[in-house]
Amino acid sequence: MTNVSLRSITTRVGFVKRLASLAIIGVTLAGASASAEEPPRFSLQNSSDFASYGAFYTDLTATFSPFGSLWDRGWRVEAIGSARRYSMIDSGKKRIGLDTTLDGLVGYQFTENGWSLLVAAGPSIVDTRLNAAPGLPQSNAMKFGTKVLSSVYGNPTSDTMVYAQAHYNTASEFFYVQGKTGVAVAQNLFVGPEAAFSGSWTSDQVRVGGHLTGFTFAGLSSGVSLGFVRDSNYGKGFYTGLNLQADF
Repeated sequence: MTNVSLRSITTRVGFVKRLASLAIIGVTLAGASASAEEPPRFSLQNSSDFASYGAFYTDLTATFSPFGSLWDRGWRVEAIGSARRYSMIDSGKKRIGLDTTLDGLVGYQFTENGWSLLVAAGPSIVDTRLNAAPGLPQSNAMKFGTKVLSSVYGNPTSDTMVYAQAHYNTASEFFYVQGKTGVAVAQNLFVGPEAAFSGSWTSDQVRVGGHLTGFTFAGLSSGVSLGFVRDSNYGKGFYTGLNLQADF
């Protein structure tokens, strides 16, 4: 690999690390200024996960309720910035890819008896970088498409929770489906199993693990997860995840 390619890879990895750091700092600062006494109309959420074989994902989601609070049913506007590192097989050669994505979504959130369902869609821009491989040069591409997203959260009983989400991006042809459930071990603190299935036309991935959701860290609603992963390109390994959210 040439020095130019090495510098390019180092620059991209550094950019993603800065994006993850800025996302966490931004959510932390938002949490510091959040007021729990007033119904929130705006939220910031950061989700990051890392796999033992080098893959990672991080995002920052800003959600706004233009006609009421986030606790009530109504329209939602979301802006999502994310980065994803993965591998793919190209002409029989394994290549490392890095997608950075910007989404603008509009949707509606339904709420009833402690349950909420969000359905949203909107335009998406994906910047795809594929690192050089033997006989294959580095490639860059900008793609435009549509992202559709849905998520549901509820408490079947006072001491249980259920959460599920799914989204698909036509630009990257990437899909993600996740579900988790839990039982309360303290007030609003849940522990339980989780599972996820994701992929695209080049690969797929299965995750099975556990999560601890609902504790407060630096004034933020937080969650952590840990488990095993099976990737069609990387093989088997483990993953860890972190979620931070602030409403204000």
